[in-house]
Amino acid sequence: MDYKLQLLSFFVSFLFGIFFSFTSRFHYNLVFKLKKILRYFLTFLYILDISLFYILIMYYINHGNVHLYFVFLTFLGYYVEPYLTSSVKKSVKFKSYIAKHFHK
Repeated sequence: MDYKLQLLSFFVSFLFGIFFSFTSRFHYNLVFKLKKILRYFLTFLYILDISLFYILIMYYINHGNVHLYFVFLTFLGYYVEPYLTSSVKKSVKFKSYIAKHFHK
């Protein structure tokens, strides 16, 4: 695998980790109030879909080669996403605070 393809796979794996973290929190909020059996079934379907989606993306990018370091970057993106989300929320609140006080 050449370096451009490998760097693209790194980047996509990291972005997929961010996507996976965001959608897993969204999924948790949706199924939290359901019955236990339905919660387990929907979580199983979610994990199956998200893993097949990752394999499909990797198949499209580099013919399905999934290396261990791609998986590590996916987990890194998963753990970085909450910090990115909180910093974006703080930035948006700060910008709206500035806009509210300076546009009077």
